[in-house]
Amino acid sequence: MADKRIRKLYRGDCLDILEDYIEPHSIDLIYLDPPFNSKSIYNLPFKNKDRSYKSVEAFVDTWTWTTDDDMRLAEMGRGFDPTLSILADIVKLVRKIEDVRRSSSASYLLNMGLRLRAMHAVLKDTGSIYLHCDPAESHPLKLVMDVIFGKKNFRNEIVWAYPASPSAVRRDFPRKHDTLLRYSKTQKWTFNADSVRIPYAESSMERIKYPANASTVMAGSEIKLQNKGKIPPTVWSDIQQVYRYRKERLGYPTQKPLALLERIIKASSNPNDVVLDTFCGCGTTVHAAEKLGRQWIGIDISRFSTELMRERILDNFSHQVQSADIKTFGLPDSVDEARSLARENPFEFEKWVCGRIGANGMGIRKKPGDRGADGGIDGVIELSLIRNMKVDKSYAIVQVKGGKVTPDSVKALSETVRRLDAAAGIIVCFEDQMGTVENQRDREVWSDDAGTYPRIQGYSVQDLLQDKRLKLPSRYGRKRSGRITALI
Repeated sequence: MADKRIRKLYRGDCLDILEDYIEPHSIDLIYLDPPFNSKSIYNLPFKNKDRSYKSVEAFVDTWTWTTDDDMRLAEMGRGFDPTLSILADIVKLVRKIEDVRRSSSASYLLNMGLRLRAMHAVLKDTGSIYLHCDPAESHPLKLVMDVIFGKKNFRNEIVWAYPASPSAVRRDFPRKHDTLLRYSKTQKWTFNADSVRIPYAESSMERIKYPANASTVMAGSEIKLQNKGKIPPTVWSDIQQVYRYRKERLGYPTQKPLALLERIIKASSNPNDVVLDTFCGCGTTVHAAEKLGRQWIGIDISRFSTELMRERILDNFSHQVQSADIKTFGLPDSVDEARSLARENPFEFEKWVCGRIGANGMGIRKKPGDRGADGGIDGVIELSLIRNMKVDKSYAIVQVKGGKVTPDSVKALSETVRRLDAAAGIIVCFEDQMGTVENQRDREVWSDDAGTYPRIQGYSVQDLLQDKRLKLPSRYGRKRSGRITALI
């Protein structure tokens, strides 16, 4: 029997999802880690056979002013809605400050303002929102948040000061922190102080005198709090970046550590509350929410990210979450929808399949959408094989075919598997092409201590939609340690 708790993943622009699918006043806590307007290109690192890394573009965090922005700004400034009118004034001011020909910050603020306004509408009166940003945009974003949520509802500016690694910067102080802007919707916000207390340090800095009516004990001539620990101050320097947590790393750009989201969720929500992340990326928020007994909704514009979130939950919480418990929207849920996606956007079809199948990677083209040979590799599944009571690392190469499968493509995959010394090759295609795979694949097999498996196998989109298992060792894919990888 399916679990009735809210576990939902939406693929699409969060503005559309918020306005069309999320009920007003239904969310207890919102966390968002949107693009920072960093003017950077973020890449997924793919591991080569020689263990070096090759970058594949994941998303471009650069905003430019467009004619659509002109239209939106004009509509906002007509004065029908006071909040939108003030937001328009802020955007116009930022346009005056920066280069009008580029206006990247203005475009960023315009788009973020509309989405934050939609988030305000779905938040409960007792709810809170944490906006994660970097210092470059935190000041104008705070103005936008003041307009939408009200300056009186500003609760904290939290500085996440992660431990500094060596920096090559010589003309500035190295930038080693992010900013989280915390607002409540009203004056009736939820805050669970005792859930986030941390131990006191033994240094004299924390031996502070407190009022006589505080919960204290005498310690010699000093007064110390009882062993409840302290509420974290607004500088969080005890949580490291995710690369320090080996078991969590997915290789996803901008991934945040579980400890950060767990602190936020514990502080500003209660068990069974609904937590929303509108720029969910690889799903750290929904992972933390599931772990802490909250209901959750994740939104991301990427099909790969949305499927990655789904697989992450199924992998880490297989004891309590079944596939049917997670409702997905905006992703193919029928063969006809999958065919339509393959026809209209082949690369997005590849990304959807790779995310769904549990492949820690997608193609190795220079840029998403580039055409040309890719060695028959669209994704790679990491394998942990047990042989003679020892763990042996290997790979299965995934090739995705949204159209016709030719005999030559099946033979080419076999050659690629041999050339790269991979354990197996998998062709994902539609059911009407499975006959070609079965007729043309070689009949070689390989083994580990648990069983014997085909060197080349077909896997239909129908199998994918029904979550049928591949013929691989039980601990394949859905493996959330190590970097996103691919072979070349």
